[in-house]
Amino acid sequence: MIIIMNRMTVPDEYRRRFEEVFATRAGAVDTRPGFIRAEILRPHKGNEYIVLTQWESEADFESWVGSPEYIEGHKRVGEFADEKGKSFLTSRIEKYDVFAI
Repeated sequence: MIIIMNRMTVPDEYRRRFEEVFATRAGAVDTRPGFIRAEILRPHKGNEYIVLTQWESEADFESWVGSPEYIEGHKRVGEFADEKGKSFLTSRIEKYDVFAI
C-alpha cells in the first residue's frame, strides 16, 4: 500500500473557494482500480492543506494521474491562477509506503 501526500499552500483569500472545489469534487478517483481512500486535511494554523490518498500500488496512482478523468478533474485548478496561467497555489507531492498498521 502507498500513501500519496500532496502538500498544497493556499493563500488566505483563496481558502474558501479551495475548500468548495474539494467539497464538490466529481469523485472520479473513487472508482479507479487500486484506489482505497482520500482525505483532505485543513490546517489549524498556516495555509498548507494536505491531500492524502491511499492506493494499493504506485502503479495504480500513476495510472490515475495519466487518465483523462484526472486531467478533466484538475481543470478547476485554473480558477487559482492569474491571467498568464501562473498558479496562486503551490503543490508538493510526497510518496510513502505503508509498512505497519
